[in-house]
Amino acid sequence: MCFCYCRSRRRCGGRLRAHRRSLGCRRHCLLACLSLTSLVILTSVVCAFVTSQRVKAQMEPGLGAVPATLSTLRQHIANIPQGVQMVVDQFEVPRQQIISDLGGLSRSVGLSIHAQLKAMTYAALADLQDRAGDLQTSLHHLQILDKTARALASARAELEPALRERRRRVVALLDDPRCTSCASVLGRAQGLELGADYSKVPSVEKVLKALAGLPRSDFAEMIRQGNGTFNSIPELAVERMAQVIQDLRDEMAHMTEKVQSIANSFPLPDYTRPVSEALVKAEDRSQPYLREVERFEQYRWIAGTVLCSIILLILIFNVTGMALGAYGLSKREDPSDYECRGEAGAKLLLVGVGLAFLFSWLLILLVFATFLVGGNIQTLVCRNWVNQEIYKFIDTPGNLPPSMNLTRQLNLRRDSNLSATYRECKSGAGLWEVLQLDRSYDLDEHLKSPKPYSIPRISPPQYTADFQKRLGDFTARLGDVRLLRSEGRQDLETFAHSGVDEVDYRRFQEEMKNPVVQTSLSGLARSLEGLQKMQRNSTVAGRLAAEAQALWQMQNSTVQSQEALVAKLGESVQFLSHLAPHLQERVKTTLATTASVEARLPAQAQQILRQEIGCFTRKELRYFTQYLNWVGQTLREDVASCQPLATALDNGRVILCDRIADPWNAFWFSLGCCTFFLIPNIIFAVRLTKHFRPIRNRLM
Repeated sequence: MCFCYCRSRRRCGGRLRAHRRSLGCRRHCLLACLSLTSLVILTSVVCAFVTSQRVKAQMEPGLGAVPATLSTLRQHIANIPQGVQMVVDQFEVPRQQIISDLGGLSRSVGLSIHAQLKAMTYAALADLQDRAGDLQTSLHHLQILDKTARALASARAELEPALRERRRRVVALLDDPRCTSCASVLGRAQGLELGADYSKVPSVEKVLKALAGLPRSDFAEMIRQGNGTFNSIPELAVERMAQVIQDLRDEMAHMTEKVQSIANSFPLPDYTRPVSEALVKAEDRSQPYLREVERFEQYRWIAGTVLCSIILLILIFNVTGMALGAYGLSKREDPSDYECRGEAGAKLLLVGVGLAFLFSWLLILLVFATFLVGGNIQTLVCRNWVNQEIYKFIDTPGNLPPSMNLTRQLNLRRDSNLSATYRECKSGAGLWEVLQLDRSYDLDEHLKSPKPYSIPRISPPQYTADFQKRLGDFTARLGDVRLLRSEGRQDLETFAHSGVDEVDYRRFQEEMKNPVVQTSLSGLARSLEGLQKMQRNSTVAGRLAAEAQALWQMQNSTVQSQEALVAKLGESVQFLSHLAPHLQERVKTTLATTASVEARLPAQAQQILRQEIGCFTRKELRYFTQYLNWVGQTLREDVASCQPLATALDNGRVILCDRIADPWNAFWFSLGCCTFFLIPNIIFAVRLTKHFRPIRNRLM
């Protein structure tokens, strides 16, 4: 209307009637303003093209995400029973671990008993072996002692007349006056008498008689059997515990059935059914609206593309008109001359103005419609969605029809609302809190285990009572080891009371201090040989040599053999004299130790068996308790988690507001800029057409 009024008053368009000096400045100013508005419109239309295409690109997947999200939520809820079953099926992990541990339980118990009792048992066996050795060695030395003493007494009796005769002859020879310097040796010859008399030592016949027939037992075989019986405890444990191990494996199969009751009695489907139905209803009802939105979006994109193309066409006319007009002005010598290119530029500008008039109302309508939708979504929905005010609006009674009461449709707690539910789900709360399951179904009571993250001291009895009872009632005698049989005990007692310790070994030692002959035969023989060299009488010298030779023969044959017997006797006396004072005490200690070990082995083996079974029970039940704690935690936080609901709402906000609403608002804003700047574009274009046409009258 304004433009028509101006045209009727001939204020817009037409031709210039007079040439002024300021026309050039005004022409350049109009060209600059029209160019600037065209640049702004070009920038806005490019933004409108880009944002329109982005809206189109985001709209289709965004609309498709709505049913997909609802379907995903419904599938998540529908998969809860399968998730519960998968959690229950994970009992196979601790079950296999327990069965594997059961396979090594018996040998582990046997090895533990053997390891803890071997020091005591081996010490008793070593002590018994020492006493058996003492018996064998003592009997051997006693026999040597008796035999040697008899041999020495017999040899002394045989040596005595020969020595007496030899002394008589040597003394007579040395007392002969013809023997030169023989008086010095005469005293030694007169002392040629026997020394030690072993007929005076105590007799050991009584001791040997008491030890006659010993040992009646084979101590080496007895010790070997005792050692073998003790070392076979691990194999014996495997044999004795085979049945209870099999029973425990069968019990693990029954325990699997008990654990399966967790999944069978799980009530969550009854509570999630209303939620699933609400999601199905929302999915079905959203389909027609989504199709309508998709259809209108197609119309919007077509209208926006067409109108943006028209705006580009207007800009083309503007640019072409300004180029032709400016070129025509540069070629025109007289302002009043007609120039076709300037006239064409003016007409192109007017064509652009006409197109702007023809389609501006469509632009206004499209901007208004898109602004009405996008602005309200941004202001009423997105802004309140970000600060969660939209949940409060939904929770406020009266804002929504009763049929859209989400709290009742989702079966939320009466004291809860959508805002609190969203926050709980956002923080990772489970469906127990959101769907009131804690009040109607106590998972902790059903599992009979403490709250998650705690470590119970015992396992739930409803699952493991039979397992614990079978282990607790098991007993087996694994320490029945005979270290010493009655025959061996009797042999040692006979040895201890045989009188070995009552023999006076000091008498033997005192006799052994005396030589076989009081005067050394070898020394006397050397002295006679020395006198032989000093004699002048050959007869005396010959007799001295003969006597010396006889003494050497007696020394080498008789005396040396007796000295060897004395040395042998000394070894036996030394051994028996060291053993005798401690014999009874050692034998008594050995018998007591052996009896004590035989009596303690079964009791201590049973005690170790109970300790090992108790340790094994606690270890295996800890596996089971950890599994139940994991079941409770998983059912609360993972399987029955409502966090996907909060995630779906957040994803919906991102899709609607960030990916669709933001480019949508940018589209209408860019298109609005184009529409707004078309007004100065029209004014500048119309006024610029005068400068491209010839001036009618030229003022001088």
